[in-house]
Amino acid sequence: MLCQVFLLDPFEELSLLIKAVYRESQRQLTEAFHDLGITPAQAEVLLVLYQAEPMSLGALGDYLIAEGGHPSRLVDRLVQSGDVERRSAIDDRRRLELLLTEQGRVRSQQVMAVKQKMLAAAKPLMAQHDIAPMKQLLEDYLQKSRRAKTVEMRRQLAQQLPQPPA
Repeated sequence: MLCQVFLLDPFEELSLLIKAVYRESQRQLTEAFHDLGITPAQAEVLLVLYQAEPMSLGALGDYLIAEGGHPSRLVDRLVQSGDVERRSAIDDRRRLELLLTEQGRVRSQQVMAVKQKMLAAAKPLMAQHDIAPMKQLLEDYLQKSRRAKTVEMRRQLAQQLPQPPA
């Protein structure tokens, strides 16, 4: 009987590494946001609303890469916790808009502080590597997907906010 050696294809290995890094970063974010009483997905909603409120649920979904595909449950939890409110749009009372409450605004700032702390901790590692080729590879891979549009929308949103001091 012949014993076959299975080598991990380079693309499959890259995919595995990306998935592992994503899961590890989510674990770290979950731990970091625990004291705030929110999940990483809820934190992302708070940040997007902080940057671009008011917005409809559908528009919010366009800015997120949510596993469930639609942010309605995330928003429901944030409404229940008092961080987000739904209200009728001024220009069309049939349309609902999402806005941060004062509590949600404070929590959004706390989320930004946590993320800045995590980014600062990662900077020494990032400074050791040229990540531009990896970013280009990932962008090329996503080129024709709807996720590419989401990434670009988030880039534009981030450019609208004042940058924290270096």
